[in-house]
Amino acid sequence: MLPSRILVLKRHMPYFLLGALLLAFFYAFSFAVKEDVFTRFDFDMTVRIQNRIPTRIDPYLSWFSLLGSFEITLGILIALSVMNFLKKKFMSILLIPAFGIMHAVEIIGKAFLDHPGTPFMFHRYTLDFFFPSGYIQPGGSYPSGHSMRTAYLTLLFLFVINKSKLSLTIKLFSYSAILTILAIMLFSRVSLGEHWTTDVIGGSILGAAFALFSLILI
Repeated sequence: MLPSRILVLKRHMPYFLLGALLLAFFYAFSFAVKEDVFTRFDFDMTVRIQNRIPTRIDPYLSWFSLLGSFEITLGILIALSVMNFLKKKFMSILLIPAFGIMHAVEIIGKAFLDHPGTPFMFHRYTLDFFFPSGYIQPGGSYPSGHSMRTAYLTLLFLFVINKSKLSLTIKLFSYSAILTILAIMLFSRVSLGEHWTTDVIGGSILGAAFALFSLILI
């Protein structure tokens, strides 16, 4: 029993160490954001991206705001947890508490890191619908919750697909589709003026860190 437990720990250790490294980088990056190191960079990136993206595609990009909402991503995570639980991976049920802890870190960051969101003149969200979570404003805009949740789910799905018995062709197609969704989601946060670029980077790092911790559960 003891050798098998040691083997399991060794197999999980790379995920834990890489997750801890990313989490440390997140806090270092957050400190730089708090010190306004990237203020000019954020403004310039928003102006450049919005100048190059025609407003006619804003309605399509706005749907990604709904796709990355707390309600939708939680539903996807519950489905993933149940799927793994039925495969007798019982620890996967702990993905839900891990998801909650990740959001607690996000809320703490928004509440205590003074990082105002983008001015109204940059806002280009065009839909009339908002989920209830869209009305909650816990503080500043850093880190981006949409980026965090999408990066979190992306790594989980890439891991599940990699471990599956799908053909190589289907795996490659799935990888491409998932990474494309991630790229559009991150890009749309800035294009729609919902977040600064540093918000997106910080949220992505935080989501990736918690995803690596969560891989241990599945």
